[in-house]
Amino acid sequence: MKILLVTGKFAAEDVMRIAKQFKQHEIDVFVADVDVAAFVTTEHLKNLNLSDYDIVILPGNAKGNWRKLEEESGTKVRLGSVHAADLHHVIKNIERVELSHDIPACKLLASIMAEDLINLVNSDSSGVKNPAFVGDVVIGEGRMKIVAEVVDAPEMDRDNLIERIEYYTENGADVVDIGIPIECDAEKAVKAVKVALDVCDAVSVDTFNLSVIKKCVRAGVHMVMSVGRENLKALEYIDSQAVVIVSRDVKDLNALVRLARKMGRDNIIADCILDAPLSLYASLSRYAEYRKIDDETPLLIGAGNVTELCDADSTGMNALLAFLAEEIGANAMFTTEASCKTLGSIKELKVASYMARAAKLRGSPPKDFGFNLLILKEKVRKRESLKFSKLVDAEEQKSFVKDPKGNFRIHVTGNSVLAIHESGIAIKGNAESISKTAIKLGLISRLDHAAYIGRELMKAEIAAKLGKSYVQDEDLNFGIFNYKLEWIKNKNRCKK
Repeated sequence: MKILLVTGKFAAEDVMRIAKQFKQHEIDVFVADVDVAAFVTTEHLKNLNLSDYDIVILPGNAKGNWRKLEEESGTKVRLGSVHAADLHHVIKNIERVELSHDIPACKLLASIMAEDLINLVNSDSSGVKNPAFVGDVVIGEGRMKIVAEVVDAPEMDRDNLIERIEYYTENGADVVDIGIPIECDAEKAVKAVKVALDVCDAVSVDTFNLSVIKKCVRAGVHMVMSVGRENLKALEYIDSQAVVIVSRDVKDLNALVRLARKMGRDNIIADCILDAPLSLYASLSRYAEYRKIDDETPLLIGAGNVTELCDADSTGMNALLAFLAEEIGANAMFTTEASCKTLGSIKELKVASYMARAAKLRGSPPKDFGFNLLILKEKVRKRESLKFSKLVDAEEQKSFVKDPKGNFRIHVTGNSVLAIHESGIAIKGNAESISKTAIKLGLISRLDHAAYIGRELMKAEIAAKLGKSYVQDEDLNFGIFNYKLEWIKNKNRCKK
């Protein structure tokens, strides 16, 4: 294929370097008379003979009537990637994807790849011989299902419980689990279960209390969690409901599962109980051992036992746990979002469950899917050529002059930012919309104040997206990135 890559002066070196990597195509590079590639227009191409090429690939953010240019030239003229660093993905898939006149190729490729893999996973029905049925959810068939616990659900009022359940399901929970405190009135537990059944198609209850289990089963709950030696009598109350049988002893768990089947209970899930580090390897080994002696019963792994008991970000841990669970042959993952540090765990595990199953079906590592769990880091550094005539060192502002129009106090509320002006006017939205609205309303008159407000609004927006606390005029806390780890440096330094 003969390809013409169009770029600006700043990105020209990177584009040429990428073009040389593809020997299977004949690739030329046209550097338009413009510094920034996004400023390329149809005018820059008007004197080019495009008829020699199969396709002309433009900068992803370039604005113009590219459809008209394509009709006039008789050659495909399509948008490439926004960043030069992503251009190799575009060329690599050039014969697989029909590029667009309007949508940057990087976004188009990501969405197409994601859709293909999600459809692949959703169409997969492979699994264990005896899947479990929890309401309308099948555990043991296809990808791992996510069971999410609402901790202390009976203590919540109806509106808050419904809001929590809806948040869970919107973020990917397949089954909502009603967590019951150790000391809980059975009627309160039943009330919480009935609320959940009103708004969710797959509801479980997690308790060792036999009386609570009995009444929740009568109320119509779809699954009972945590049935072991201590509360084995619960099997007498369970009819068609799914039941999660637990034991840290593999042989004991196998015996309990067999016993339950002899009692006519066929809707069974096994759980070897995942322990927190530093017992994580041993507990994962139990799951692997159990899967070797029983490959017919669905397995559930409790990721929340790890993420809630580690002072580390949950995203990477949830991803790794999901990949390990897929290798072991697990069919469901149990989690909660009981603390601030595990907020987002349901969505993280849902995405990871798709990545894990897609990797298994595709026979490749869980990468380059069009979707990922990269939050603070990125796969490819976006390189830019830096050109300027003079470098000036920035100076710290030593004096403060109040804006005559007044000051703002900035807060994070939910997923939004709230800026309250001293006049009493409050503006809710994101950093861009708030700053533009504040200027439109005449609430800012000084450039230095405008720059300050912009900085703080952006910090607040980042905090809101990450689910972190925000305090005006304080740096966002990014853990180890906020300080130097002098204490981990090698003490045995060479003598001068």
